Amino acid sequence: MKRTSLAVPAVAVLLVGGISGCSAEERRASTTPVAVASSPEPERLTPQSAAHEFQRFVSNDDVARASGDERLALHWVADGQMALTAAEYRRAVFHGEAVPRYDYKAPTLYVPKLSESTYPQWFVAVAERTAKPAPGARTDPDEARTAVMAFIRRSPESQWKLSLSTLLRDKAELPEIAVDSEGYAGAVLTGETDLLIPPKSVAGIQAAIAEEGPDSVPAKLMKPGPGTTGYFNETRQIKKRAGKAGLAFDVVFPATLHPVFPLRTADGGAFVLYALGRDTVTLAKDTEDRPPIPTDAAHLLDSLILGNELHVSQTLQFGAYDPPKAKPKKPQPKADVIAIDGAVVRAASPQKVN
Repeated sequence: MKRTSLAVPAVAVLLVGGISGCSAEERRASTTPVAVASSPEPERLTPQSAAHEFQRFVSNDDVARASGDERLALHWVADGQMALTAAEYRRAVFHGEAVPRYDYKAPTLYVPKLSESTYPQWFVAVAERTAKPAPGARTDPDEARTAVMAFIRRSPESQWKLSLSTLLRDKAELPEIAVDSEGYAGAVLTGETDLLIPPKSVAGIQAAIAEEGPDSVPAKLMKPGPGTTGYFNETRQIKKRAGKAGLAFDVVFPATLHPVFPLRTADGGAFVLYALGRDTVTLAKDTEDRPPIPTDAAHLLDSLILGNELHVSQTLQFGAYDPPKAKPKKPQPKADVIAIDGAVVRAASPQKVN
């Protein structure tokens, strides 16, 4: 079934800040016993409920960050965002620092028009994000970034959680989402074939370019940049330095099972939100040597490096513009990764048993 979305202006958040979730209507007691409890009354996803849930997340996330309460923070996230949140709190503890706190301004919500019985439900929020300054300091306006966040609810019994959060690249612009006369913007099926790349395949194309480089066949479909050829060039540089240091380095970009969130753009294309992994292995060629510990992975190691290998995994989250298929004899625009964020989420040094 094709889904549509509703774009909500920022003022909606101010208007619905006090709105609560749906309340079930009182029902008459049954005259006969029942064997199982009734399921919750399905709640229709609306602009008002989405705005309320966004503000609810922001408030609870800030409470968790202010108190360093990792358990509370993890209660409000899912999918790739769960691993990233856990790693962020662990890093703060390791370095003896406070967990970063954020302000979100001028949010715009894009809400798919789904029936009460359709799950998972989801919506996307786009907002200006700034880091809250330390007490006595001022907010630096130059540090403001555009955050793109996807929220998901998998069943009537579950709560809304943040599934994905990424950041628009500097100087990049969010594509215009198609909005009809009633204010509804279209969502796109993940297998849609009227696009250059079906949304479910965007991550795989990007991964192939990151691993194989600008001369690969998939590179004909995506623009070069930090999220594609940038990773390939970085890998080449790391391998060159590693070789001089007596190390071997390898990297793969595995697919994830996390959800894909595609919105229709005004030109008939799509803006696709998705996740991708980045797994690296650093090997000391001399079995008596130990590979160096990257600064962004030290907080995730449970022990000293005992073997000559170091495995590091990242969760990366992206937003990409996926253009429509060009008409015959017309030039075909390429897809473009315009939002990038992520961090190291696992690190380990397996010790070989002789």
